[in-house]
Amino acid sequence: MSRRYSILICSVLIVLAMSTIANAQKIESLNTTAKGKGTISTGVDKLKIYSVMVVLKENGDAEFTFYCDLQLSAKGRWTANESAEQGINIEITGGVVSGNASGSGKLLLRPDGKSIDKLNIEAKSGSRTVSIKFAADK
Repeated sequence: MSRRYSILICSVLIVLAMSTIANAQKIESLNTTAKGKGTISTGVDKLKIYSVMVVLKENGDAEFTFYCDLQLSAKGRWTANESAEQGINIEITGGVVSGNASGSGKLLLRPDGKSIDKLNIEAKSGSRTVSIKFAADK
């Protein structure tokens, strides 16, 4: 076998392996929880978040539960970006107390693609602006 032919075969195998790895990391759904530290701020109130649960469904629906001194929830839609480093786009369509919240945010996962690293959301609920910032424990 010629050296050129060997290099060509190796190059093709590397490209195939890399595309397989990239496809394996693409998120289709996710159900995960994380303990950590965060806040839900409304401009009037500020609650400490102790943990969050995120459910991303195959159909694009999303559900979020925030555990504070009480339990708050939100629902919405999600879309994955080209790379994991860009995070998952979140669109809030309801929940966060009065049920009529709307907004957007980002969910960042750890390199395993299954664990929450950070979650940041900015939304409007009624006349209040709601800011959610959460970072999972290391």
